[in-house]
Amino acid sequence: MNEKKLKLYVWEDVLVDYTAGIMFAMAYDEEGARRAILRSGGKGLYGVETDLRKKPKVYYKPKGYFVYGGG
Repeated sequence: MNEKKLKLYVWEDVLVDYTAGIMFAMAYDEEGARRAILRSGGKGLYGVETDLRKKPKVYYKPKGYFVYGGG
């Protein structure tokens, strides 16, 4: 049985204005992660579609993350 598993896809150092941002999605594959971000409101926003062309980091096991805000 070939069961697909969700993975965490993370794009770091993206959506740069004064500081860098982050985009992430839980999905079964990379394209699904991109679609999820676009469907969540990212479509048409400055930098989102361009930055999604970058290769994300992919995590298969529990991962903790934090990003400081700034401006």
